[in-house]
Parts: sequence; structure tokens; C-alpha cells
Amino acid sequence: LYFTSYTITSVGYGDIGPANIVETLVATVMIVISGISWAIVLGQVCGIVANLDAGEKNFRQTMDELNYMMKDRVIPPALRQRLRGFFLSNKVARRRAQQQHIISSMSPGLQGEVVLAMNQKWLGHVRFLQEFVANSHGLGSLDASRVFSAFVVDVSHHMELKVHAQSEYFGKAHQLYILIRGLVTHNGHLRRSGSVWGEDFVLSDASLLEPAECFALTYIETTAIDRESFLRIVETHKDTCPELKRRVRRFCIWLAFQRALLREAKRRRQKVHAQKHVPTVKGVKPSSSARQRSTSSPSIETTRAGVHGEETEWHSVKLLTL
Repeated sequence: LYFTSYTITSVGYGDIGPANIVETLVATVMIVISGISWAIVLGQVCGIVANLDAGEKNFRQTMDELNYMMKDRVIPPALRQRLRGFFLSNKVARRRAQQQHIISSMSPGLQGEVVLAMNQKWLGHVRFLQEFVANSHGLGSLDASRVFSAFVVDVSHHMELKVHAQSEYFGKAHQLYILIRGLVTHNGHLRRSGSVWGEDFVLSDASLLEPAECFALTYIETTAIDRESFLRIVETHKDTCPELKRRVRRFCIWLAFQRALLREAKRRRQKVHAQKHVPTVKGVKPSSSARQRSTSSPSIETTRAGVHGEETEWHSVKLLTL
């Protein structure tokens, strides 16, 4: 028993050994106890080292499952490379999504401070929120800063994290987009990290909105919020922060006026351009009265369309009326 115990526990063969049965029993008990203690210590150390980065462990497990899936499904090599690149780039986004429950477990005051610090980069790019951002830095009253912090926390909770691979088209109408990472082309402009577009998402008339389609030049991460969720949050804070609703309402009216004016100017320019290229019969010229009617009097259908657009946009303005 003594020989077996110190051989299995790898204690070794020393020059000094037990001389009688009592010493042998005592040495055997000591060897067993020390071996068990050493095994427990090693197990605890290995467990701590293995769990130092749980996110890295989950990521490696996901990559292993991805490799098995691509092998079983016989994915082409080019697509395999794109998939691996996407998941490698998506590593940070997955960690951020897992960190959201940490923010939710904070107190309301700490949530406001943390969310303001995290979203400070893009908040200043939204025109109707710029002054509230200044108030949060102490340029305004403490009550305004506290209420705005609560509003930003609610907006942050309703924002949805979206990721897109390189060379993908994305974008929906009536959504505000904030670019966290990557490069995007939108409506002829290059968007970088921290860029904001889709501020016209508060307008209800889709004909007044800018094109929503975007193209991802690299792997990108965005957060987005839709119009219904945003207006619902504004309604929730209308009693504690009426100035916020008034600013959104004024911004909606002014932006609708600008877009409607540009749309009407574009329509008239297209009409003039079309009249210049109208084919005429050789030797026959349109009468002066016909030319005057075509250039000065809009058609009944055009008038009706303009009135309908104004009524639609005024309906969206009334929804934001105090």
C-alpha cells in the first residue's frame, strides 16, 4: 500500500523510508492527504485560468461550430473566408450586447451618466438634441440635465444593434441610424464612425424622406431606433420635459416645409424640362393661350396631390402638438 500510494501520487522515492509498520501507515496517510490537497489546488487554479475570459471561450466555441457547419454543408472556400472574417469582426459587438445587462442593473442615476458618456459622440449630431446635450454638461439647470438623462436612457434601451458584412445593402425608412464602426456610403456621402443619418425619420410622409438605402464598404455596426418607438418615448417624457416635445415638433414642421419646397421645385423643373422636349408637328406651333395654360396653370391632379401631401404631413405635425 505504501509503495503504491507514493508511486501513484508521484511523490517519488526518497533515500529515507519508514522502518516499521507504524511509520509506513503514517507516511501512507500523509501521502494520500497531500496528494488530494495538491490535486484540489491544481484544479482550482486551472478552473480560474479557464474562466478568466468567458467571452473568449464562447467565441472560440462559436468558431469551432462555424467550421464544423461549413465543412458539413460544403461551403465554397470564398464564402468560408467571408464568414470567418464576419465572425472575427463581430467579436466586439457580441461582447457589447452581453454587457447590456450590466447597465440595466445600475441605479437610474448611474445609468444616465454611463449612457450619456457612451452616446455623447452621436447625440451632438442630432440637431433637435444639441441644446439638451449642452444642458447635460452643466450649461443648463440640473432638472433639465436629469430629465434629459432619463430620456437618453430610454432611447438607448430601445435602440437595436445591427451588424452588416462588407458589400451589403441595408436601410429602412423611418429609422434613425448611428454608425458605431466601419464605413458606409449613404445618398452620395461617406459615413464614418459616429455619423448619424435618418434624422427625417420623425416625418410621416414617406415622399419627404431621403433615400434610406446604404452600402457597407466594410464590416459595420450600427444602432437604430424607429419612428414609433421614438415618438412613444417623447410622449412618455412630455410632462417632465415639455421642451423636448416642442423642439421635436418645431424640427418636424421646419424639415417638412423644406422637403416639400424642394419637392415642388423639382416637380416644376421637371415639368419645364418636359415641355421643352415635347415633339411638335412640322409647321404647326402651339397657340399662345395653350402655352400660357401649360406654364401657368397646374393640373387638377397635381393640385390634389399637393394638397394630399400637405394634409398628410400636417397630420404628423398634429401628432406631436402639445
